[in-house]
Amino acid sequence: MIAWTMGIAGLGLGLVYLLTLCPTVYVEGSGELIGAAYLLGTAHPTGYPLYCLLVRTAAVLLPGQNPAWVTNLGTAATAAAAGAALAGFLRARGFGVAAALAGGMLFGLGKTFWAQATIAEVYGLASLLLVLAMWAGLEAAWRPGIRRHLLAGYTLGLGLTAHLSAALLAPWLLATMVRPCSGARARLRTVAWIAVGAAAGYSLVLYLPLRNGRGPGFHWTDLGTPSLLLDHLTAALYRPAFFSLPAAAMVRNLVRWTLAVVTEFHPLAIPIALLGLWALWYRQRLLAAVLAGLAALNLLTVLNYYRDPNGIGVFFIPTFLVAAIALAAGLDWLGRRYGQRFEIGCATLAILAILVGNWDSGNHRGARLAHQYGVALLDTLPEGAVLLAEGDDAAFLVDYLLRVERRRPDVSLFNRDGLGTDLLQGAERRLPAAEQHRLRRRREGELVRTSGSPVFFVAARDLSLPEGYTVVPYGLLYRAVQSDSVPELRLPQDEYAHLLTGDWRDPWLRKLQANVWYMRGERARAQGDLAQARSLYERAARTAFDSRTVLYNVAVAMLRCGELAAAKRHAQAALRVDPWLEGPRLLLARIARVERAPQAGAEGSR
Repeated sequence: MIAWTMGIAGLGLGLVYLLTLCPTVYVEGSGELIGAAYLLGTAHPTGYPLYCLLVRTAAVLLPGQNPAWVTNLGTAATAAAAGAALAGFLRARGFGVAAALAGGMLFGLGKTFWAQATIAEVYGLASLLLVLAMWAGLEAAWRPGIRRHLLAGYTLGLGLTAHLSAALLAPWLLATMVRPCSGARARLRTVAWIAVGAAAGYSLVLYLPLRNGRGPGFHWTDLGTPSLLLDHLTAALYRPAFFSLPAAAMVRNLVRWTLAVVTEFHPLAIPIALLGLWALWYRQRLLAAVLAGLAALNLLTVLNYYRDPNGIGVFFIPTFLVAAIALAAGLDWLGRRYGQRFEIGCATLAILAILVGNWDSGNHRGARLAHQYGVALLDTLPEGAVLLAEGDDAAFLVDYLLRVERRRPDVSLFNRDGLGTDLLQGAERRLPAAEQHRLRRRREGELVRTSGSPVFFVAARDLSLPEGYTVVPYGLLYRAVQSDSVPELRLPQDEYAHLLTGDWRDPWLRKLQANVWYMRGERARAQGDLAQARSLYERAARTAFDSRTVLYNVAVAMLRCGELAAAKRHAQAALRVDPWLEGPRLLLARIARVERAPQAGAEGSR
C-alpha cells in the first residue's frame, strides 16, 4: 500500500507539473542554473552537483529537446518525487491512505513549492532528500542497526549537496538516532556510522573541483584552491546577509513568514493543521519533536536573513513541509474519529481547493517573457558588439542564450561581477574582492577605449568610462560612445511592444516589463522630452510596484528630471518594500539637500 500511495501522489503531481511546466528559460537564476546543469558546469553556491548530474542524465535520455524545457522537466520530476516520498513516509508512519496521499499532494501543490517545481530550481530535489533523510533517520531511531544508521547518514550527506537546508534537520535526527543507545560507547559507534554514511553522501561535492572550469557549461567562479572551494560549499557569499538584521527587520520577516504559512495552502487549512499538530504530539511524539526542531531552526535562520522580499519565500519551504505533515495528521485524526469516508472526502476537498486556489501562481506554461526579453536584448546589439551585464535577470538570460542556445555567436558577453564570463583571468580571479572590482572596472574602461567594437551596458551605474565618453540609452541597453558623437548617434526603433503584453502576477516577470517602460523613459529623456519621460517612468513604477530596485531606479530618474516630489515619493515607496535598503535612504538625504539649497540662497540674498 505504501508503493501505491507513493505512485498515485507522484503521478498526480507529475501530471499537474507537466501541464504547468515553464517551456523555456525563466528569470532570476534560471539561465545560470540551466547553463551549469545542462552542460555540466558548476552552479552558484553551494554548487548543486547532484542536480547538475540528474539534469545532464535527463538531457542524454531526451536528446534534441529544448535545453531549458529538459531542465525544467528534471526539476518537476524531483518535485513530484518529493511529494511521493512524503506520502510514502506518512503511510509508513501509520497515517491513513487518504491522509498520507493528501499530505504529499498538498505539499507539492503549495503556492511557493509549485512555482519552484515548474522552473529550473533545486528546491524539488532538496525537499525530496529532506523527506528521505527524515524517513531514514526515524527508521534508524525506531529500529537501530548499522545499515539504517549508514543509510540515514548517507541521505543527510546527499541532502547537503542539494541544499544547505538539510543542515536544519541534521541535529534533530542525530539526537533522535543516538537517544536509544545505552552507554557512551554505543553512542559513539552510532555517531561514527552516521558520519561514515554522511561522508559517503557528501562526497559527491568532489564533482565541483573536478569539473570547475572545464567544458562549455556555466562556471560561477574559480574553485581552484581549498579555501575557494570551502567558501563555495558553505555559501560564504551569502554569509553577511545572515544574523545582521535589527529587531524591527526580524519582526518584519516574522510577519512575512506568518502570511506565507497561512497562504501557502489555504486559510481554511489552518484549523486542520493545528488539529494535526495536537494529534502528532499525542500519537507520534518523536516525529513531532523532529518537526518542531526543523521548523524552529528554519524560522531562526529566515528571521535573520536579509533578502529581496519577493524572493524570501523559498526559504520557508522546510516550514511548509512541516505544515503539510500537520495537515495530513489533522486529516488522519478526522478519519479515525469520523470514519474513513469522512477522511477521504475531506482529503479530496482539500486537494481540489488548493489545486484550484494555487493554479495561477504555479502555472508557468505561458511564461515565455524571460526568453523574449533576452532575445530582444541580443537583437538590439549590432554585429560584433560587446555586452557588459550584471544582476541576476538580464545577465543570466543573455548568458543562457549565448551559451546554451548559441544565439548571436558574434556577441561577446562579460559579467561585471565576474560570474560565468569574466574580464579577469587566472590568478586575477583569486585577488581580494575589492581589488577584483577595481581591476574589472579598469578593464571595462580599456575595453570601451581600445576594443574597436561597440560596447553596451545593461545598467548605467558604477561605470568607469574613459574621459570623453558617456553612455546613451540604446533600445533596452546603454551604449558607450564618445561625448561629441552623441548628437549624430542613430538610435534603434522601439520594437518591444510584444514584451508588454500579459498581466503577470509574478513579480519577477513584471520587473522585466518595468525595465522596458523604464528604458523607454530613458530614451525620451535623452531626446529632451521630459514630460514623456516622467510618464514612462511612472508606468515602470506602477508595473513593478513591489520591486525595491525598480522603485529606486525610478526615484533616481525622477531626480535627474528635476522632479523632487516624485523622486521622494518613489524612494519612500522603495523603503516601504525594503526599509533596510541603503540606496533610497541616501537618495532621500540628497533630495533633502537639494530642497534646502534654494532656501539657503534666498536667506543669503536677504
